[in-house]
Amino acid sequence: MLANSAILPLVTALLAAALAARMAGSATRSFSPGKPLWALGLLLFAAASAASAYGIADGWGAISFRVYYLTGACLCVALLGAGSAFLALPRPVALIVFGMTLTAVVGATVTVLIAPVDLSLIASVNGLEAPPNSAIAGHASIWAIGMNSVGTTLLIAGALTSIVRRSRVGPNAALLVGVIVIALAGTLTRFGGAESLYVGQMIGLIVLGVGMEWSNRVGYAARNSSTVAV
Repeated sequence: MLANSAILPLVTALLAAALAARMAGSATRSFSPGKPLWALGLLLFAAASAASAYGIADGWGAISFRVYYLTGACLCVALLGAGSAFLALPRPVALIVFGMTLTAVVGATVTVLIAPVDLSLIASVNGLEAPPNSAIAGHASIWAIGMNSVGTTLLIAGALTSIVRRSRVGPNAALLVGVIVIALAGTLTRFGGAESLYVGQMIGLIVLGVGMEWSNRVGYAARNSSTVAV
């Protein structure tokens, strides 16, 4: 039964990994500073979902919860936001944000790895639910709140900036909707149970993937037309 319950986060992990690979491939064909960061952020999203699938199927432990918390609650949105900073901000400012993000990644990683974990809270989890954030002590929650808040803000700002500039309006609108759906997925658990989290994340990832693919195709068409014009 629990193995069946793990299907949703497992599919989410595979989808995020596929999007990460697609974005990494796009970066090799037409490099921009944001693409490797987006690819890494999506890969971390996949790792968090995979850790969740493992925890649901085989039971949560300290290691699986640390991986889930570090990659999902702390790092993935921050790196996606750092990638979007290169769209929303002047290059010198975006580089500063990038440096600050790397520093935060190191700080959050060390904090989560050494923070005490309440095994009794982890053991009490059933079904699709993940262990509560309070299961990890120390300053881990500060990193999670700060990095998620800044990352989400940068993601939204990057998409809105491109829309206002009328640059790839359709793809960036899809990216914006995808980010918002993923950000709100946790709120849905209050109304539809824990499965709503994974369904919301999956829908958000699909919309996000459509936006990324659309943006890549628009960029590819623009490069081809400019080459023909020359």
